[in-house]
Amino acid sequence: MSDTFLIHTPHSQDLPALIALWRERMVIISQSVPHLRRHIPAESAHVAQLEMWLTMPTAHIVYATQNNTVIGYIVGDMRDDKWVIQEMALDAHAYHRGLGKGLFVALQTWFTNTEPKPIVIRAPRYYAVEQAFWRALGATDWTDTTWEKNPLYTWMILLSVPPHLPM
Repeated sequence: MSDTFLIHTPHSQDLPALIALWRERMVIISQSVPHLRRHIPAESAHVAQLEMWLTMPTAHIVYATQNNTVIGYIVGDMRDDKWVIQEMALDAHAYHRGLGKGLFVALQTWFTNTEPKPIVIRAPRYYAVEQAFWRALGATDWTDTTWEKNPLYTWMILLSVPPHLPM
């Protein structure tokens, strides 16, 4: 299978494919911390949240496809003068070289072209692989938030805008 993928901006008809990836991500997270499953939002609530992000001028979603199959997406919006990466979900069934970074760079480019600001990440607290991904891009733990206290998530911040590196 090729490691090439295409990046798109979704429309409302693309949401079922994004929700399928979100559902897989929630299964992985809930297996790590079964006692915290009650903090995972209902799927219908998350669909409504995605629909809201689609219509917000200060939010952006990008997703990737390979062979006409959705293999990942990332969501960002603005909060309190900072860009916030709300979530990233990748195909958990196969490795797609450069997928996470490709999605991040697409979102980062949109952030930078819209208004350069610090980037904060809402990362799963018990998903070490995703936290390692963000740390590799230069993110550090960030405790200066009062936005949300959810035991499933932790906050990280990119102290400077990472350079665009070749993939």
